[in-house]
Amino acid sequence: MRRLLILLGARRRRMEQDLDRELRYHLERRAHDLIASGVSESEARRQAAIEFGGFAQVQEEVRDIWLTRWLRDFAYDLRLSARSFLRSPSFTATAVLSLALGIGATTAIYSLLDQVVLHALPVREPERLVLIDWKGEQATVNAFGSYNLMSYPICRDLQVQDRFFEGVLCRAATTINLSTGGDHRPAAAELVSGTYFSVLGVSPALGRLLTIDDDQTPGTSPVVVLSFDFWKTQLASAPDVVGRKVLINKHPMTVVGVAARGFHGIDVGEVPSLWIPATMSAQAVPGFNGMLDRRTRWMQVLGRLRPDVTLAQARAGLRPWFKAMLEEDTRRAGFPRITPERRQRFLASTLELTPAPQGHSVLRRRLSQPFWVLFAATAVLLGLACLNVAGLFLARGSARDREISTRLALGASRGRIGRQLLADSVLIALVGGLLGVVFAPLAMRALIAFLPRDAAANALQSAIDTRLLLFAFLVSVAAGVLTGLAPALQAGRRSLISSLRERVGTAFGSLRLRREIVTAQMAFTLILVIGAALFVRTLTLIAKGPGFDTSSLISFGIDPFRDGYSPSEATRLIRRIHDEIRASRSTQASAIARIQILAGGSWNNFLTIHTRQRITTDREVHLNAVSPEFFATLGTRIVAGRDFDERDKLPVSKGGRPVAIVNEAFVKRYFGGRNPLGSRIAHGSGPDARPDIEVIGVVANISYRGVREEWEQAYFPIVNAEGGNFYEGGNFYVRVQGTPEAAFQSIRKILRNADPTLPVTYFRTLDEQVSRSLNTERMLAALSGSFGTLALLLSLVGLYGVMSFAVTQRTREIGIRVALGATRFATVWLVLRDALMMITAGIAIALPCIWALGRLVESQLYDVKPTDPATIATATLILCSTALGAALIPARRASAVNPTEALRFE
Repeated sequence: MRRLLILLGARRRRMEQDLDRELRYHLERRAHDLIASGVSESEARRQAAIEFGGFAQVQEEVRDIWLTRWLRDFAYDLRLSARSFLRSPSFTATAVLSLALGIGATTAIYSLLDQVVLHALPVREPERLVLIDWKGEQATVNAFGSYNLMSYPICRDLQVQDRFFEGVLCRAATTINLSTGGDHRPAAAELVSGTYFSVLGVSPALGRLLTIDDDQTPGTSPVVVLSFDFWKTQLASAPDVVGRKVLINKHPMTVVGVAARGFHGIDVGEVPSLWIPATMSAQAVPGFNGMLDRRTRWMQVLGRLRPDVTLAQARAGLRPWFKAMLEEDTRRAGFPRITPERRQRFLASTLELTPAPQGHSVLRRRLSQPFWVLFAATAVLLGLACLNVAGLFLARGSARDREISTRLALGASRGRIGRQLLADSVLIALVGGLLGVVFAPLAMRALIAFLPRDAAANALQSAIDTRLLLFAFLVSVAAGVLTGLAPALQAGRRSLISSLRERVGTAFGSLRLRREIVTAQMAFTLILVIGAALFVRTLTLIAKGPGFDTSSLISFGIDPFRDGYSPSEATRLIRRIHDEIRASRSTQASAIARIQILAGGSWNNFLTIHTRQRITTDREVHLNAVSPEFFATLGTRIVAGRDFDERDKLPVSKGGRPVAIVNEAFVKRYFGGRNPLGSRIAHGSGPDARPDIEVIGVVANISYRGVREEWEQAYFPIVNAEGGNFYEGGNFYVRVQGTPEAAFQSIRKILRNADPTLPVTYFRTLDEQVSRSLNTERMLAALSGSFGTLALLLSLVGLYGVMSFAVTQRTREIGIRVALGATRFATVWLVLRDALMMITAGIAIALPCIWALGRLVESQLYDVKPTDPATIATATLILCSTALGAALIPARRASAVNPTEALRFE
């Protein structure tokens, strides 16, 4: 830094010397011309100096266009502004805190938006990564995972398409039971192809990474790569970790390396502890044997485009290959029997390629829209803070009117005065931005706390990095310019003569301009208040519950297969645990479900229905397999028919019969309200589907994947769903007596006695589960409510300040009106009328904006429209009542004006 200052000083001296030499050359040249025309030397030099206009003045004019002069003047202005603000601490604190709130909130939301939505993966040339997805009809619905799922064999087929890709990878997130030498515990993992690390361009921090040699034959590559964070936190950065054995679901595997620091996989929402070759999927996902099945979709596929290939070229080039692959697939053994219409739709499927520099993330899919909504809200809040501070600067300017006028009279240009006022606002904004950045991590940690964490952590951080500092600096400068623009423009329009004639405190702060600012504040405030009301109402409506009483209800999950149990051993274990829980004194009722409810996942399939005619469902139905008393445990009403009983647990081979219970939404959509009892249904929608499952009951609608959802559902006895195996795992639901804490202890003791190493995937109350499912709605309601409250306070302060200023300016007019007989009510109305005009104008501006912005927030609302009249009317009433209350204070002061004193003062 010191060297830079020395260099700048040397450059400045050279520029001064060059300027002096050039000006003296022109002066001497003119004097020489005059001497040549016959003028004496002394007279020639005098005339040349007069024509030149003053040597020092010309130097100043030239210096004014130098950047260094601008920087020096700006630094001088900042010093002057700092001294001025130190003399008025109350004004400074108000302005700084207003902008700190806006800039801090914007910075915090932008940080999470950047991490979740915008920031590219820390890999080689992430802009060349694309997500490859199947668009169209699938021959069968055999999938597990989240979104954009493809089969492993198709991934292998794409890896040989080297005309378009440098490489193709596939991955699937899962949860495994991990032991590094001590206790077993759930851990997040990724099953990946051998090309995973090479395509991403990730290097090892220790040892080696997975290669194509680890991805050849199923079950032959028992190796893993650890994440850097897991190695550091769980293994204390052990240097001898390479070669160690770890147990994955009690299967021994060898650690071959540690991934590079800072690499957290391709999903910011699910950070894996380790990576496992896809060929070990049967060991990592107990019971899974569909790795080589072309119709089992369970992996996301990403490719790296060749440098000379564009996205459009790759999409067009893959079309003929994919069409031929579909044709060949229909001729392969095992291709299901489907209707001609479905076959035609299957053959019309395409491969969709989309840019994926940020990788693939379920968290991004879920939070992208809410974060954009919150970012827009903070931008509005920041704009409101800028308007508020601009009003403060206009008020402050009226007190500096005589100072500004004097400076203009002494020769200061209007541009120079404007730059001084901009320096004032930029300095306040920079200080406010600095304060906002200091408190932004607190807000970021609070936002991250809204996100649930299970076995997989997320990669979100609350640290301030260079990108965030740059963003905060740019926002602060922009806020400073916007804040100081109105005072600077006002200074440029001010008449010097009128400024000198008028008394201090009446001229510079234009009342009209301040009214326009308050009108804009009212519009911004109404937008935020209506947004807050919509999100709060959404949370209120959606928090009514999942359709059953969640109090005193506990849920937990176990997965014996991850602990090495065989299907028959797992069946006996779960039966024993279930019997002991039902026998516990703290248990009212208990049941088991195959799929956990209210956790975002589901088991889906099309169904074939046979009543008077054979039909298939037009969309997938949410399915579940449950034990008897499941609905009684939840407290869900059986609307028609009966519940499952012990007879329904028997497999068909032992005299059982396949039965099902559907919900009211299913009956309404596919039976038109007719009685469905006795009807037959079947899994799948192909011509070979045999409707042999009898509908024996109808249950009231309950939420399945989340509280928002209202969908068709079908339930089966858990034994029939497993084809003779009692359980794959178990999600227990226990209605308890007494406190849940006491029941937790009792159930944990039962589990420890059954098997101390048994993996427990989750353990919580249903109230907590519902709360977790509403995290996004709660975050939107809490933050929008806070922003709306802050906006309302800022706008009320602005309105109060303008009305107080107006009353002060109109003191003489009010005194004359009172002297001529005006009543107190008329005086109050005189002031309130101005406030009402600003409020009405703000509402008129805000309502079209709300209509235009409705599409942005519509997907985040539940059972309420963005233009809901009741919500808009309530928010408008709140704004009007509070704003008129703020205006009433100066109005009452105006009504108390003594006309004698007012006229004597004037």
